[in-house]
Amino acid sequence: MKNLKIAMILVAAVALFCSCGKEKTVDVTMTEKNETLTYDLSSAASLPISITCTVTADLGIKTIDVKREIMNGDSVVKTVNYEFEEEFVNSYVGEPSFKFEIPDTLLKADLAKDYTVVYTVNATDKKDNPGSKTWTITITETATPISANWSEVIYLTRPSSVTSQMSAIDGTIIRESENTTFGVKMTNTQTGTAAKAEKTENCAGFVIVDTDEFANVEALAAAYEAGTVTETLMLDFDYLDKAYTVMNFISKVDNTYVLVKYSKGFVYASNHNGSQGQVFGFQYKKAETPAPAAK
Repeated sequence: MKNLKIAMILVAAVALFCSCGKEKTVDVTMTEKNETLTYDLSSAASLPISITCTVTADLGIKTIDVKREIMNGDSVVKTVNYEFEEEFVNSYVGEPSFKFEIPDTLLKADLAKDYTVVYTVNATDKKDNPGSKTWTITITETATPISANWSEVIYLTRPSSVTSQMSAIDGTIIRESENTTFGVKMTNTQTGTAAKAEKTENCAGFVIVDTDEFANVEALAAAYEAGTVTETLMLDFDYLDKAYTVMNFISKVDNTYVLVKYSKGFVYASNHNGSQGQVFGFQYKKAETPAPAAK
């Protein structure tokens, strides 16, 4: 991975005078603008960071090196070694004190719960005496976010219509009667106003809810566990001006919770503007899948 090249922001360079006989030291201090020690991934997609660093060296500064490491326990996920412009380096060489800023932005997509981000400044003086300091930010996630947007509409039909290929939406034949992502399997059973759906093999059941607004997966799980679990659903459809009602429910699929909206259902005995047969439309939301951490 190519190292990130940035021009560090110069804040100040101050001359200091050292008394004779004093032990020669190299000291580094680091302070984040907002005293940031944690980043909750549930709170924002990114987090700006600004760390002010001061290096002092009785014998004059020789080198300053800065790196950022993303850590998963003791394993390094990614390292960035900052490269400095020549003008920046010339500003601190030989100086007894130098103050600068590390500007950065942490991205949720690069991180995961329990990671740490460690900024390290290493410095030496003219006799190669070392000094170093780190600033560590711990990554947390108080809640698991749900996708902000609904999926596209996924259409199912009853099994007999899959065989006959008699169901279509806007000219497209519907060839599926079940979906294992949200756990719904249509059946051939229906009344004059509703069609029966069952759970798929990888689905534990459904809980009907009266809202489609859930802040996170934990809220979905709580609603499911507190609700009445059923293995079947009766889905209203629009047929000869009979009532049609949108239904929201939570599926427990492969031990994960999925918010599902039954958003469209109709039955037409003959072709009607490219749609016919028995068609049932669903949309879903589930836990966000973060991008893999950068290597």
